[in-house]
Amino acid sequence: MPRRDADSLVGDFDPFLRCRGGFWNNPYPEADAEKNILYSAFRERPKTFDPARAYSSNEYQFIAQIYEPPFQYHYLKRPYTLVPLTATAVPAPVFFDKQGHRLPHNVPVARIAYSVYEIHIRPGIYFQPHPAFARDASGRLLYHALGPGDLKDINAIGDFSQTGTREVTAADYIYQIKRLAHPKLHSPIQSLMNDYIVGIREYADTLKKAYDAIAGGREEGVYLDLTQYPLAGVEEVDRYTYPREDQGKVSSVPVLDGHAVFAPMAPEADHFFSQPGMAEKNLTLDWYPVGSGAYMLTVNNPNRQMVLERNPNYHEELYPARASPATALPACLRTPASLCPSSIKSCSASKRKASRTGTSFCKGITTAPACWPKVLTRQSVSRVRATPR
Repeated sequence: MPRRDADSLVGDFDPFLRCRGGFWNNPYPEADAEKNILYSAFRERPKTFDPARAYSSNEYQFIAQIYEPPFQYHYLKRPYTLVPLTATAVPAPVFFDKQGHRLPHNVPVARIAYSVYEIHIRPGIYFQPHPAFARDASGRLLYHALGPGDLKDINAIGDFSQTGTREVTAADYIYQIKRLAHPKLHSPIQSLMNDYIVGIREYADTLKKAYDAIAGGREEGVYLDLTQYPLAGVEEVDRYTYPREDQGKVSSVPVLDGHAVFAPMAPEADHFFSQPGMAEKNLTLDWYPVGSGAYMLTVNNPNRQMVLERNPNYHEELYPARASPATALPACLRTPASLCPSSIKSCSASKRKASRTGTSFCKGITTAPACWPKVLTRQSVSRVRATPR
């Protein structure tokens, strides 16, 4: 059976869509009927939204909308290609020997001790609004010295009355790379990075000793300020520039740099959630991510619903205007140069509420039926790319 495009599939459902009074099976508020909201479903309850700890696809379904690594995949090209996201360009690596002498590109691999690629971040990118950045009139952070009674009436991140933001800098990307070696995070990618990033294996040992000395046996409310511990393979050049030193020869930017594990993390957010009493109320980076991406998580109820809302501080990004000749796109994705994101909200229902994707579409719970091309829902890619209606 030939594959049909999205337009013809929509036509099949016209009798339902044209019922008098709107959608006959709409389970959502009537006030949201004309809003550009994407409804979908998730199968498994996410365990963490911390990009340093997450490892499963159901977690990245949300994380990839919230955090921005320096690079992304161009999903309309075949094969998939890394292109800049927050970086200004995809850098070419430079090779060095053990004495630190720069080598030509055609040198034998045995002579290359490490490779360096320098990443330049675009200015003007800001974190989502969050209490971790809130400041008073004098510039002091409002919620970074909370006492035992300050969390009495706080049960969710939205209970904090003040929020703030700040610009993303190279130091935030460096901070996240350092977090991969944090002794309490147990990052699933750390063992792999030990064989790549220069100095990170020794760095993990340094952090463990420092953490044990600060914690003194405590399990909660311990903050290890990673800005005080330099990592040899990743050092800040200026506000928007940082190099990555990888062991041996790296012929191009590693594909992992297009994943959220290398997205920026604000030290303010790490410190904010590390305060005593936070973990007891599930106020952690596992539960409330803090990123600069197109969406921010505003409702986290994994037994019922997860809600992503458009980040008001999101920078301008255009939908890719070019694709490989062999890439066949449905008509609704053929409009080039559209601003991203177009959806103001993305609501994901638990599969306990929607047992099957096709059934959930028929019940009106999700926006797209299972038979639509996967590119429409984009659950398997790095971020939502819906075009305007």
